[in-house]
Amino acid sequence: MFRTRFYAFVGAAALVVLGGLLSPSRAQGQSASSDAAAALFDDTVVHDIRLTISTRDWESLKEHFKENTRYPADLRWRDETVRSIAVRSRGTGSRSGSKPGLKFDINYYTADQRFLGLKNLILRNNTQDASNMRELVSMKFFRHMNVKASRESFARLFVNTAYVGLYTIVEDIDKDFLKKNLDENDGYLYEYDFDEDSRIPYAFEYLGTDPAKYVPMPFKAQTHESDPRGDVIERFIWTINEAGAAAWRQMMSEFLDLTAFMRHLGVENFLAEEDGITGDYGPNNFYLYRFEKKNLFTFLPWDKSNTFWESPEYWIFRNIKDGPEDHRNRLVVRALQYDDLRDAYLNTLLECAASAEEGANAAAADGAAAPGWLEREVGTLYELIKAAARSDTIKPFSNDQFEAAITDLKTFAKERSAAVRRMVADERQR
Repeated sequence: MFRTRFYAFVGAAALVVLGGLLSPSRAQGQSASSDAAAALFDDTVVHDIRLTISTRDWESLKEHFKENTRYPADLRWRDETVRSIAVRSRGTGSRSGSKPGLKFDINYYTADQRFLGLKNLILRNNTQDASNMRELVSMKFFRHMNVKASRESFARLFVNTAYVGLYTIVEDIDKDFLKKNLDENDGYLYEYDFDEDSRIPYAFEYLGTDPAKYVPMPFKAQTHESDPRGDVIERFIWTINEAGAAAWRQMMSEFLDLTAFMRHLGVENFLAEEDGITGDYGPNNFYLYRFEKKNLFTFLPWDKSNTFWESPEYWIFRNIKDGPEDHRNRLVVRALQYDDLRDAYLNTLLECAASAEEGANAAAADGAAAPGWLEREVGTLYELIKAAARSDTIKPFSNDQFEAAITDLKTFAKERSAAVRRMVADERQR
C-alpha cells in the first residue's frame, strides 16, 4: 500500500554519502564521461553509502517494511549532492525489517531532479542470497552476452554512522534505462507483477478479451499509466495461445522477435534461473517493453537472486518439459516446437558455455590451467566483497554460510559449461 507523507527534517537533514573502496586492479580517479553514472556502477569498487536520517524515520521504515512509505533524504556522491530525495522500502520476497531493501526516488519531491543523470536508484539487500553475488554476476553475464540488462555494483551502507550491511546498487529499469539501451523511451513499459497469493501461477495463458485481465496485473504499467493499452497485451497473449500453427510465426512477428527471445531464455537458463521466465513458481522477474508506434515487445531481465540454482547440472529444459503443466510458460513451450527456434535456444546455450570459459585454456603463472571468464568474475568479486560481507552482522546468514555459498558459486562457474554441452548434445541426439 502506498502511503506518501513528507516528513520534516528533524535536526540534520538526511544525508547519503557515496564513497568507494578501490580493488587492487582499479586505478585511482575517474575521467569525465557523458554517462555520468558510469563510475557509480563500477563493479571493481565497493562503494560507501552513508545515510543520516532521523531515528524515528529509520525505525518507521523498518517497522513498516512491507509498505512503500517514503521518507526524505539528501544524497551525496563524491562531490555531487542532491537534496530532498525520497527513500522507501522495496522488494517482494526479499523485504526485511532488519536489513531493508531500498529505493531512492530522486525526483519524487523535486520535479526534474536527477542524480548522476538518474531518476531512480535501487539498493538490493541480498537477503535471499548468502553469497551476495548471484544478482550482480548474472546481470553482468547477460550484458557479456549482449542482452540488455541493468548495471550493478556493490556498496556498504551506513545509517547514522552504523554499518548496516553489504548491498548491491542496481540500475532501475525506467525511461532513463530505456533511452540508454534501446535509444527510445516513449513506448509502453510493464513490470511483471508476480501474484504471491495465487495457488496457480499465470503462465501466459489466454484469459479472455478483457484488457483488465492483463493490466494492471500481472503486467503493471510503468509508463503511460493513465492509458496502459492492455488491449495490445490481450492480442499478444491471444496470438501465443490461439493462433493456428500455419500462421503462428507470421502473426507472432507483430509482437515479438522470437529469435531474440530465445537468446534471452538461453542466457537465463544457462545461469540456472529458478525464478525466471521458466521458473519453478511460474514465469517471474522480467519487464516487457513495447516499442514506440509498434506492437512489438521485448523482454528485459530483472532480479536474478535465484540464479546458480542447486548445481551445475540444473536442467536446461526445467519447467519446460517437466514440472506441473500449469506452471509451464505457454510462450516458451510453443516457440520450442519450431526447429529453428529450438536450435536458436540450444546454440545460445553453447555460446554461453563458450563465453563462460573464455580464457580458460591459457596457462596461469604457476602453470595450472587458468579459470574461465565466469570463474574469474566470481573469484575477483569474492575478494572484493569478502571483508564487507563478513563484517555484515545484520545479514540473515552466518559467515560460514556466506563462504559455503561462494564455494558453490565457484563450482558452478567451473563446471556449468561442460554440463550444458552434455545436455545440448543429448537433446540433439533425441
